[in-house]
Amino acid sequence: MQEGQLIFWGGVAKSGGVQILYGKGKQAVLFDLGVEHSSLLFPKQLTLYEPVAATPGRELRQYLLGGMTAPLIELYDPEHLKGLDASKVRRAWGDRDFPQYESISLFIGHMHTDHMAVLPYVHPDLPVYMNYDAHSLFRGMVAGGHSADTKARIQACDDLSIIDFGEFTMQIIEMDHNATGAAGIIIDDGTYKIAYTGDWRRQGKHPEQIDRFIELCRNKQIDLLITEGTRLTSDPSAVLSYQMTEDELLSRYSQIVGDAEGLVYLQMSPRDLERMANMIAIAAEHGRKVVMEATHAVIWHTANREGLRILEGHPAHDVEIRIVDATVTEGMTVPYETVSLEEMAERKSEFLYFFKFPDLAHMIELETLGDAVAPSHFIQSDYSVKIEHADVAKYLKTFGITGHALSNGGHAHPEALSDMIERIAPKAVITLHSKFPESQNTRGVKAYFPKKGEVCSVSSILAAAEIPVSVGNE
Repeated sequence: MQEGQLIFWGGVAKSGGVQILYGKGKQAVLFDLGVEHSSLLFPKQLTLYEPVAATPGRELRQYLLGGMTAPLIELYDPEHLKGLDASKVRRAWGDRDFPQYESISLFIGHMHTDHMAVLPYVHPDLPVYMNYDAHSLFRGMVAGGHSADTKARIQACDDLSIIDFGEFTMQIIEMDHNATGAAGIIIDDGTYKIAYTGDWRRQGKHPEQIDRFIELCRNKQIDLLITEGTRLTSDPSAVLSYQMTEDELLSRYSQIVGDAEGLVYLQMSPRDLERMANMIAIAAEHGRKVVMEATHAVIWHTANREGLRILEGHPAHDVEIRIVDATVTEGMTVPYETVSLEEMAERKSEFLYFFKFPDLAHMIELETLGDAVAPSHFIQSDYSVKIEHADVAKYLKTFGITGHALSNGGHAHPEALSDMIERIAPKAVITLHSKFPESQNTRGVKAYFPKKGEVCSVSSILAAAEIPVSVGNE
């Protein structure tokens, strides 16, 4: 019987951009389809200054020719290829030939750009699997303009769903990450079992989901564990062990909002909808009117309209939301009534503003108009632009705004990584999504370090894996 193979297209010794193809016989599945943070191009994020982004309308061509996405022409929409052929794409990979499959499917683990950036450009006939809540978030991101849409056939899957591809099965397992609907998978081909965590953390709202994933892997006797290692450094022992839990973060947030007498700005990712819901509800409990930047509001409204299961019955659904009118662009349809900057400035103490970095100029009006009853507060909570960013710091200093950093990150601490590896006890582990995979303390489990573009079987990985010698193991 032909053995299955893995191809590592991205995420090797890099942060983000995981693209791994598993294929056996005529069937294959590609898990995740993002672009590495350190690649030649990085997809535009609306929270940042303009990065070096792909040329609009030519994104897929540039990702392919730059070696930033899997060189399998059949994966992509011909409309976006614009005549680009396979021979030119292979040049980015040294004119190598790779295994071919009659049927390829796609699994998207979560809705962060470095895991799903290429999704809008895939072939209309490509089957795409993702967790149910991840799909709801994606619909919100499209409506809010945070992602282009896709023509592909998306199947929103229940937690613990098993998809049978004939040659192998794939089970989808909800995890805990700071993007709603994040999930990992377990692949079982009858001979070997491969577990992929996706991005995960223990300090979030649902550590029990991580424990469940570990137990599922233990019960299935996983052969190969593939995990992220984003927080690994050259010396993991130097990473602070303190981990603020999500409950502690929300408690601190509640105290800040409860004590604040002036306007409260809140800068957080709208892709963490559970945190958004909790922060909405807490603000309302303290008597604050919740106002949002327009795209945040559209994401929130659309994702919930799609039926977010994790927020069923949440009290945030009963809170009235209003949209800051200065954030509504021409032709944009918004789901809530608007409020003006002038009105907010006159009644600063009444509002909590879900704020987006490019709108810093709003502070000029909000802080200079109306009565200065008390200093405003600015809360940064796991947002891509940090509170120490030069422009943010300049505005806070200019207007005497009190700043607060409330973040616990979306990724596992090195000790949590080691604990998972030890408890699952696979025959080998691969750490991706990391600049320092060799520093991972595997606690006696053999490790393998693939190269970008490498094709290998599970048996060859198990045979070649070794106990790593690193700072983390000393």
